[in-house]
Amino acid sequence: MLRINWKKGSLLAMTAVLALVLAAGCGKKDEQESGANAVPGAADTKIVAEYKDGKVTEEEYAKYTAFFKIVNPDVASYLQIPQLQEQFLKEYVGYKILQTRLPEQTEEKKKETDTKTNEFYDQLKTAEETNADLKKQVEDAKLSETDIKYFYGLITAIMANEQDKVTDEQVQKKYEETKDDYNIVTLRHVLVGTTDGTTGEELRKEEEALKRAQEVKKKLDAGGDWTALAKEYSDDPGSKDKGGLYDAAAVGGYVAEFKDAANKQEIGKIGEPVLTQYGYHVIKVEKREATAFDKLTAEQKTSIEQSVASATLNDFMTKELPGLITKTNLPQTSTEGTTDGGTTNSGTTEGGTTEGGATNGDAAKEGTTNSGASTNAEKSTEEKK
Repeated sequence: MLRINWKKGSLLAMTAVLALVLAAGCGKKDEQESGANAVPGAADTKIVAEYKDGKVTEEEYAKYTAFFKIVNPDVASYLQIPQLQEQFLKEYVGYKILQTRLPEQTEEKKKETDTKTNEFYDQLKTAEETNADLKKQVEDAKLSETDIKYFYGLITAIMANEQDKVTDEQVQKKYEETKDDYNIVTLRHVLVGTTDGTTGEELRKEEEALKRAQEVKKKLDAGGDWTALAKEYSDDPGSKDKGGLYDAAAVGGYVAEFKDAANKQEIGKIGEPVLTQYGYHVIKVEKREATAFDKLTAEQKTSIEQSVASATLNDFMTKELPGLITKTNLPQTSTEGTTDGGTTNSGTTEGGTTEGGATNGDAAKEGTTNSGASTNAEKSTEEKK
């Protein structure tokens, strides 16, 4: 499996990814409640953020970031950057505010939420039994069962609530805007890599990769065998032993340049090498079919709902939230521009998007929601396909 390669930008997107992956029910929470609803670190007297009708303590925020690093280890490197720490804190405040706006749960929904929360926690504890590093990470952060269940419920409840509000008309509109993403394409490709998708190390210079890709194209144009040439030249572990084949896949998960070629390249013709973040791809589109809205799978429609819900959440974080935060005060963090009456100059978000690396061994794939925020627990208990 190739590692997700998150790009610099808003951590809101990572938070939204977590919410999509750990989908749970919604329910109103009270900061004075006990048990699974008790706010971690609420008794701490050191305050790092104040907002209308609430506050965040230093201990609470430390536990939240520790939890999130367990769910998505890639976050750790970004939280070393002061501006992103500040941004991450504000987004946590946003979740706490939205938490107070959640509707009451039905008894049936409460049971469903409890079941999913307990399943998540049990999965994490099972993973700790075989992953000493994960266990130490949880212990060092002093994350209790109550803490973990609180943060899990906080994020997933809010995203589930936003998703429940998405209308059929919004889903249809989003589909129309992105319908090319649902084209089903069968293609073959040979990747001449410039970067190792697992380590990030340079494989070869770009000009060297282009020359090698042109060599592959020349051999294929002359009738060369895809199976043999892919095995010899391709640096894509997900397809090199299959003649470079990506069979009947929706193109929405591909990186932009590869997706563009899959959607536009003449069928049956070997195109000129296409440059992506991984290197040069020699591509032959064998078949391409559009997917009508009424032919979308339930999973695809759910993905569209999640996309719309994430956009709504991003609007709140960028437009309403800054006016609700009155103060931030992270220790040992540069907070230039922070005042008692507003937020820092770093802003709350910068677009709310992520750009991912390849997953499941496919060097043309972007990081997707189902793998982009996979937990250490998931990685320890289930082998990726």
